[in-house]
Amino acid sequence: MWPFSINKKAKPVPAVRCGDIDVTWNSEFLWWEFSSGDIDYSLTDNPVFDTSLLPELPKVAKWLVDLRSEIDDEIEKHLEGWCDWNGKKDLMGIDVSWLVSKGEVDVSYAHEDWADLGVNIVITDGKITHSYAAD
Repeated sequence: MWPFSINKKAKPVPAVRCGDIDVTWNSEFLWWEFSSGDIDYSLTDNPVFDTSLLPELPKVAKWLVDLRSEIDDEIEKHLEGWCDWNGKKDLMGIDVSWLVSKGEVDVSYAHEDWADLGVNIVITDGKITHSYAAD
């Protein structure tokens, strides 16, 4: 028996601090994740975090406000036949992988009343360009 025990140290979680935003690498889902205000973001399509997207986040928050009724219409369309929608939705997160290169985000919504269905809204340059649902 070897007289010394070799303890493996846990690898540190890669993290970046940009102003007041802490960005961490999620090794389970293999994406960067961070929050700004009460909105959770992820960056799934890039193993290197691109800080140039951070100044674009206020624009994304404005899109959500400006498009609220159109987003609700898309959600209602996808929930038709699945459940009766009472107008409640929870913003689960926004994938900003293509925000800098294409001006595009993928916004995920869900709610406990929808069972395991989620609705995603793709917004490009402030306009809804696609939506889809999945369980």
